[in-house]
Amino acid sequence: MPPNPTPPDTSQADVGWLTERRVFQPIKCFEMPLKLRGSELTLPRSYIYATRATPADTFRRFAERAKSEAGWRYHELDASHSPNVTARGPACRAEPLILRISASL
Repeated sequence: MPPNPTPPDTSQADVGWLTERRVFQPIKCFEMPLKLRGSELTLPRSYIYATRATPADTFRRFAERAKSEAGWRYHELDASHSPNVTARGPACRAEPLILRISASL
């Protein structure tokens, strides 16, 4: 599957940088079912919702589910779906985000 368009808040310089690195996603990733064996899933789960969504807001339904289901830690990030590129400010760097998630474990 070809990559989605870059988020509208991506700078032209970042679009160029991203374009050089983006590749097609193998379709099998979407077709192959995940088979879990054994007991219930007990791993910690966190969902990070990037709040600068496109009009389609593809990930809103997953964010709402994570907020409402027990066992999920929910976080919001002021970024589009490419937070490694579009997140701004020190609160969006990886270290504070990891600390925020770790604190909720």
